[in-house]
Amino acid sequence: MSTRRILVGLTACAFVGFACHSKSKSTEVSPKASGSAGNIPHPVSSVVVSHGELDTIAPQESKQLASTVIAGTIYKLANVESRRLGYVRLGRAVRRDDKPAAGPSGGCKSDWYRVYPIGYACTEEFTTDLDAPLVRAAGPGPDLSRPLPYHYGFVRATAPQYLRIPTKEEQEKSEFKLDDHLQWYAAHKAEVQSVILGANDVPLDEHGIAQPGLKQPPSFRPSTSLSLGELTGGKGPNDPIPFWLADGKRSIPNVSGFEVPDYAVFADRVRRKTGLSLIGSFNINNHGFERRFAVTVDLRLVPTSKIKPDTGSPFHGLALSPQIELPVAWVLFDSVNCYRLDSDKDEPRTAEPVPKRAIVPLTGRARIVAGHRYYQSAKDQSRWLAADQIGIAAAPETWPEPADKGQKWIDISLRQQTLVLYEAKKPVYATLVSTGRDRLGDPETTLSTPQGSFRIKSKHIAAAMDSEENSNVAGGARANTAVSTETSAERKATVERLLAAERAGKTLNANDQRRLANIKKGRDPEYGVTRRRGSRGFELRDVPWIQYFASGYAIHGAYWHDAFGIPRSHGCVNLSPIDAHYLFFWTDPPVPDGWHGINVGSEMGEGTAVVIHE
Repeated sequence: MSTRRILVGLTACAFVGFACHSKSKSTEVSPKASGSAGNIPHPVSSVVVSHGELDTIAPQESKQLASTVIAGTIYKLANVESRRLGYVRLGRAVRRDDKPAAGPSGGCKSDWYRVYPIGYACTEEFTTDLDAPLVRAAGPGPDLSRPLPYHYGFVRATAPQYLRIPTKEEQEKSEFKLDDHLQWYAAHKAEVQSVILGANDVPLDEHGIAQPGLKQPPSFRPSTSLSLGELTGGKGPNDPIPFWLADGKRSIPNVSGFEVPDYAVFADRVRRKTGLSLIGSFNINNHGFERRFAVTVDLRLVPTSKIKPDTGSPFHGLALSPQIELPVAWVLFDSVNCYRLDSDKDEPRTAEPVPKRAIVPLTGRARIVAGHRYYQSAKDQSRWLAADQIGIAAAPETWPEPADKGQKWIDISLRQQTLVLYEAKKPVYATLVSTGRDRLGDPETTLSTPQGSFRIKSKHIAAAMDSEENSNVAGGARANTAVSTETSAERKATVERLLAAERAGKTLNANDQRRLANIKKGRDPEYGVTRRRGSRGFELRDVPWIQYFASGYAIHGAYWHDAFGIPRSHGCVNLSPIDAHYLFFWTDPPVPDGWHGINVGSEMGEGTAVVIHE
């Protein structure tokens, strides 16, 4: 990735500086500026909302239940056929009743426990023993206080995902031209290991808003000072071999979902360019053959010589206030200048340069000179910026229904590539996004983001996507997905029904039309992943802060690029990790403590409104 700057000082054109990047066409901006009343409380907004049955509080000193699968499902009732409310990631724990729930088995071969704030969990996928080896091996789980909940890295060369510590002979057998690779790595180790300041290096205030000038705690160490062990998930540079890998054996089961016989050395290979989420790292020395391994979230081992650590983008938006009001613009490119406009007939005269990612308050006034549109700086009204060099966040011409009802809502402009958070008609936060790369195309036939009014349907702290944004929001051993309420047989029947209806020329309702289109494109993450035909994609594991607003379309953080403001996704709305982290905790409903993901519905509370327009 290109060099990133966290702070930009104040210079000509009178701007406030943080970070960003984009290429955007422009539309006329309303001349009125909209005010705001400071920062938003984090994680719950100042607007009062109902969370339905989430008002249920766990009894004091209540015991806990920990997930023993990658995603342990929480059901509405003590029955596997009831609605799936959400799921708990491997090793994470939720509050529970002291004793199992009485009544019929409900499809669970073990015990049902009521969990808090709502729902039931089966101990086929959970355990009451918080010291169980699998629970301890999974570690503390994602860090919810930081923009990147895990450590991340990208695979440089195809590698096996080992289940136990392999011998030298097993590595030579499993890895193509291992000697050549290790020689190359030894010569380029410093380059491969180097990182730059990233998302977790920007301090956040108590509201979760980035504050570049805020002093970090004394214990803070920037990414550039971390050891390879720490960058790949370890607590320090010399962490010991995990207890579950002692004596060259693996004392816990394979939970990766890739089934292999007991004697297997590794479970599948990981392809080049795959993004990995990492929770541990350790070094081995086998009779002089030294090598470091990283531990992935699903407890497999990948050699760090084949991983390039990554720290994500430090870009973030800004909280709006009476001092910083809409409209504002971000400068999108290097080598951008302010202009003087003496008259509508004369060519613009170049004035001072403006740094890339500067934020410029605007008056909202626009002029067209020599066929090009320019917008006026609010701080120095003799300066103007070219429309095609900036991305603009502005108040809407007309207010949508959520604003009139006094609700929180998210405003996304595809043309400007901007996002604004509102509490009723008060803008509180603005930033740049990256939406579908075809921008204003038909989302049914192009890589575009759908326009319209939506609501958040599900929220996930982190989940895997492929390079085309197909997701695998998993639900555990029994359920193919925690987001779907259908069994695999029901999903298959639904797909066959929709395809048969299309062949027969029948008219489908809007939901069926959208779902059929996503199934045909292979991007129906709420009903299981099917990779698109001809896809050469790779995985992006634990994409952070995912919020689905339509089948196959989500707002989520992107740790793999730093081009926010430029349309580049397959239809999802990409945010920087810092912005996605803030947005995740700002929207409703909240994800309960210990849970990893939820379905939004009557039990969990209404999802925040999302309005996407040109």
